[in-house]
Amino acid sequence: MHNAAPDIFRTFSPWALTGVLGLLGSAWALSAWQKLGVGKDLLWSAARATVQLGIMGFVLGWLFRQHQPWLLLVFLVLMILMAGRFNRKRGAGIPHAYWIGVGSIGLAATVTLTWMLFSGLVFWRGESLVPIGGMIIGNAMNAVSLALNRLRSEIDQREDMLLAMLALGAGRRQAMRSLYGIVVRSSLIPTIDSLKSVGMIHIPGITAGMILAGMAPLAAVSMQLVVMLMLTASVTLSVSTAVLLAAPYALTFSQRTEG
Repeated sequence: MHNAAPDIFRTFSPWALTGVLGLLGSAWALSAWQKLGVGKDLLWSAARATVQLGIMGFVLGWLFRQHQPWLLLVFLVLMILMAGRFNRKRGAGIPHAYWIGVGSIGLAATVTLTWMLFSGLVFWRGESLVPIGGMIIGNAMNAVSLALNRLRSEIDQREDMLLAMLALGAGRRQAMRSLYGIVVRSSLIPTIDSLKSVGMIHIPGITAGMILAGMAPLAAVSMQLVVMLMLTASVTLSVSTAVLLAAPYALTFSQRTEG
């Protein structure tokens, strides 16, 4: 069991990478044939991921050798600031979408990592803090993007009702309150569905990685459970915060487009 990971990675070769690229090429061909419009995004995303992961490998290797706690904090902050850029794109049309994303993700990451540090689930080392922090930030970023996108869509669909409530004297937050639950629930669907199906439909990445590295399956799934509960809590916190912050600004944008 403990030799599983070396055996697997010893068989990795350029031919394996070529095969994976071939699979991606078949997806691109299907998109081009059916005119789905995602082929360009597939190729660009794959190329970008290759470059980014290569750079990340060198950066993490350097970071882990420094043993400087403040560098870990700087690295996590930079990740949060970069995540805000994706939120700004998905939340186009909502004023301050970038800072709303940064603030909500930063809050969720701070609360979750602080609790995990105090509870002893992670340690103040790069090998422990950065991967867990990256998972929290990445999952929160995706959920906040969904939330901002859904919020904008709901306002577009219900604009007449919301403007009527404002005309009758309701405040912006009061008018938007009916949308909070709808947006938060829809944004949490992927996270909650993953939590429901884990272990029954799919084996998550952490479990698979630890088993491949030689860890006992029971210990691997125990760690996976902790991580998934942690991610669910942090995603819920980030989405709820983002919706509360964004709602009145999004409604202001809607009013401006009316005239």
